[in-house]
Amino acid sequence: MATSGIGGIGTDYNYGYNSGYNSGMSYDSWVNDANQKADELRDKYTSTESTSGTSGSSSTSGSSSSSSVTNKYGTATTTSSYLRNYQMALSDLEESAGALQAFQKDNVFSKYEDALKKADEAAKTGNADLMKSAQENVEKAFGNIVSAVKEFADDYNATVSFLKNNNGMTATASSDLASFQSYTLTDKALQTFGLSKDKDGYLSVDEEKLTETLEEGYDFVKETIGGQYGIAERVGTKATKILDSSVDQILGTNSTSSAEDTEKKTSSNSTNKSSSKSSYTLPDGMTSFANFAKSGAYNLTNYYAVGMLLNTIG
Repeated sequence: MATSGIGGIGTDYNYGYNSGYNSGMSYDSWVNDANQKADELRDKYTSTESTSGTSGSSSTSGSSSSSSVTNKYGTATTTSSYLRNYQMALSDLEESAGALQAFQKDNVFSKYEDALKKADEAAKTGNADLMKSAQENVEKAFGNIVSAVKEFADDYNATVSFLKNNNGMTATASSDLASFQSYTLTDKALQTFGLSKDKDGYLSVDEEKLTETLEEGYDFVKETIGGQYGIAERVGTKATKILDSSVDQILGTNSTSSAEDTEKKTSSNSTNKSSSKSSYTLPDGMTSFANFAKSGAYNLTNYYAVGMLLNTIG
């Protein structure tokens, strides 16, 4: 872990960062900017290729390779087990992606920047104990960024592995897999800051190179991982979208829409008859249950929560 390369903001610690984001930046502009910075950093690391921090991930002790990717969530034998395991994979991925999303509350980048500000404040006091404590917090926050990237890569790989191993289970597994893999940016950008993607689409993290690139190009790493078009933002958003989808959408069936169409037709045919009768108001509890029962398919997030509730009642 580097020490002198990370510290406060401004003149006291001789480094800083630009935390501003351009909300109006287009995707093409962002890609062009990222590629330009990637070229600049690539030239730098190419010139120092012999150092341990710039070696390939397969030869670096701090890296993880695709050979270590395990089938964490298993191969499903039933639709129920597929949904359950896919939910777990997506939930883990959503959480680890959220930790890296620069616009999420308490993300690792904002915590690091907050630690830097406090280190500057401590430096101005001249109190040695405060300065030491602040510097330790900076180093811890910096290390948490690296750990968060590694955790994200592990959860991404586990999700990709699950979809590969269950490719024939649903009509949407292959399209979900393709979407996730397309959101990891180009290998050129990935390799610049210590990530790489093998022929099977799994991510590897070179911890030493990631650490060095964070020290030299913090803004670039933050933007390409946690920015508005970054890896964590795009992958995490995809995971959330699937979790919020109906079960039928995930399975690739149309039973929900058919059932809803039938219900609408039946309801329409009986409207005149119902309007001529006196209405009966259900108790609040029964009304809530009735609305819930008519709400259609459960989404993946609450699908098993409902099952657990029914098991408890039974």
